[in-house]
Amino acid sequence: MGNNSAALRKQKAKANRSNIFLFGGIILVVVLIVSALWLKSIWDELFLLQPPFEREEAAPGGETEEESDPFPEIMNVLIIGLDTRDTAARADTIMLLSLNQKSGEINIISIPRDMRVQIPEYGMDKINHSFAYGGLPLTRQTVEEFLDIHIDYYIITDFEGFINIVDILGGIELDVEKKMRYYGIDVTIELDPGLQKMDGEKALQYVRFRNDEEADFGRVRRQQIFLKTLLREIITFKNIIKFPQILPEIAQNIKTDMELSQALKLANRLKNVEIEEINTFTLPGRPGDIEGISYVLPEEQEIRQMVDRYLKGREQVQ
Repeated sequence: MGNNSAALRKQKAKANRSNIFLFGGIILVVVLIVSALWLKSIWDELFLLQPPFEREEAAPGGETEEESDPFPEIMNVLIIGLDTRDTAARADTIMLLSLNQKSGEINIISIPRDMRVQIPEYGMDKINHSFAYGGLPLTRQTVEEFLDIHIDYYIITDFEGFINIVDILGGIELDVEKKMRYYGIDVTIELDPGLQKMDGEKALQYVRFRNDEEADFGRVRRQQIFLKTLLREIITFKNIIKFPQILPEIAQNIKTDMELSQALKLANRLKNVEIEEINTFTLPGRPGDIEGISYVLPEEQEIRQMVDRYLKGREQVQ
């Protein structure tokens, strides 16, 4: 009798453990499904195709290029930060993120917003005016024709939206190299030199400042420093748990034509990359005035060499 009772207790305990594991498994599956649906809903807010760049449909029974391998050997992503203070928004920041799968290189190349280029149907003008003239499609076309490259995806944002993201992260540390002061109609910049913890407003002042001898080149350099610092801060362990707060904020301030599955694959390829390994460059140019308007005049030969090396992956012939 005692043996039977012991056996029944063991069976009951085993059944309870099985029920616990089953219940836990169901809970895990539900959590994963809810998380996936939540992430998909967040990404739907980011995803936006811009004409005339809709993705081509696959042939019946065939695969699209994205389904077989969503990334080419060299993938170029256009990053645009808008200045939306004016009625006609202008591209305040224009960058190219280039990933070379063969070499493993990751390059960020900034284009000075005052660089004088040929804007299709509008003639020679500052490159940031292309967005005011024709929005993202025209800016994309202008950059492609100016640099003779293909842009695979875009990311567009209002950089002021990152004020909230920086604040959610608890601020970021930036080393201000010198005293920065500027008092304008729509912006006040008051920064003192030294390593300091900045909230979103102060970080925005840092990336906007250009009232010194470096002018726009200094502003671009500081934007690159800020971007790398922000990326480093986001991927730290203490901030991973803040993703549920960060992602909705990002979704409100970013649009892209990269689908969620492609973004996840990209993130997987970048997860082990050290921020210090990301190369940052600025397209070379020189200040100049034409008909009373200040421009950055492109150094054509140096730009071609930079594009060939870092955006096309061509080794330089010695």
